[in-house]
Amino acid sequence: MKPAGFLCKVDKLGRIVIPKPLRSKYNLNTDDTIELFTEPDAIVMKKYAMTCIFCGSDDELVEYMGKAVCADCLKKLGESN
Repeated sequence: MKPAGFLCKVDKLGRIVIPKPLRSKYNLNTDDTIELFTEPDAIVMKKYAMTCIFCGSDDELVEYMGKAVCADCLKKLGESN
């Protein structure tokens, strides 16, 4: 991983502030959702983007029973019946 050049403190409630240059660089806005991932020695944050549960695409998504499915996978599911 490449160092970003910022040090952030965790406050009493467990929060950190993401510095403005990083928010700008990664297009993070108020009320955006962030996903957290863990690695053996790191916590990784990523801006959340809904993707198809089957193929990972983010094109033409529809929600079905609380899950995102793209148009292509939805078509394939319809053909399997």
